[in-house]
Amino acid sequence: MKRYRGEALRPNPRLALVTNDNLGNFVITTPLMQMLRARHGGTLDYYGGTRVMELAEPSDLVDRAFPLHGCDPREAARELAAAEYDLVVNVEWTTWAKTATALLSGPGTFVCGPCLGEEGRSDMPFPDDETGNLWNDQEWLAEDITGKYRSLDSGWIAEIFCRLAYLEGPVPGYKLPTVAPTDSVPDVWVSASASLPEKLWPLENWLVIIAALKSEGLRVGLLGAKPSNQTKYWKGGSDEDKLVEAGVEDHRGAFSLPGVVGAISAAKLVVTLDNGILHLASATPTRLVGLFREGIHRLWAPPNPNLRVIHPGPEEAVSSISTTAVMAAIHASRS
Repeated sequence: MKRYRGEALRPNPRLALVTNDNLGNFVITTPLMQMLRARHGGTLDYYGGTRVMELAEPSDLVDRAFPLHGCDPREAARELAAAEYDLVVNVEWTTWAKTATALLSGPGTFVCGPCLGEEGRSDMPFPDDETGNLWNDQEWLAEDITGKYRSLDSGWIAEIFCRLAYLEGPVPGYKLPTVAPTDSVPDVWVSASASLPEKLWPLENWLVIIAALKSEGLRVGLLGAKPSNQTKYWKGGSDEDKLVEAGVEDHRGAFSLPGVVGAISAAKLVVTLDNGILHLASATPTRLVGLFREGIHRLWAPPNPNLRVIHPGPEEAVSSISTTAVMAAIHASRS
């Protein structure tokens, strides 16, 4: 295997993409998948995880999807050893992802991203160029990142991934499979859970916002994982239960992931933390208000005209964001 530096591949190459299985990570790699296919053609296999298979399998960007994360590692090892690609792109830093990238690569494979070296003793060095420096940098939250790297027009993580794969030109938006709802949906969707406690917003603030929306005659519904699965991966489930007790329509786990995209598309507004729902909503034209941690917004908030980003001041927590600021963003999104 050898480091990829933007070379042209043979006609109809076999491409592989390795990620983790967070919903947001699948969504933010859909621009990368679109640009890989446009640049190289051929086929693209996706190695993600069990949590994103509902999105990956029906996606027209993916020829084949395999649940690298969440299946028996012995089964995965057999699968990986049987495959060989022209180009493997890995955007995940775990040892398992780096091992998988090496197993997917033969002597003639180009490798882009973190990967174990041929002897498995250390990581394969990145190229000695600006792209390799960006891989090594990892200070992607820096405000001056576009000044440090000429290839970047923004600090948006989806663009960073595309440039790390030596892809040039405009970066497309997110692209997800969609299933339209069969019944009417609420006017407003909210999502109050997240992967980390520091992403959460106080319950009393959510209650203020929801009361204000309902006073305008709007139906408010809750999106998220099934309550039985909530504690496996996310925080904030108890707050969501209290929102349901306060009269928010409970639609947690009611839709497939493409169905969530369709349900969001049919609504008027989404108000959410920085979580999977935010990224699914970012693939739709529906107005969206997202609460981010300071600095994280520069990396993870897509440059979408329908998205209003709210974040606290430096050194402040998401919990310090006021209900006044959120209501102002909701009203501004209607203009």
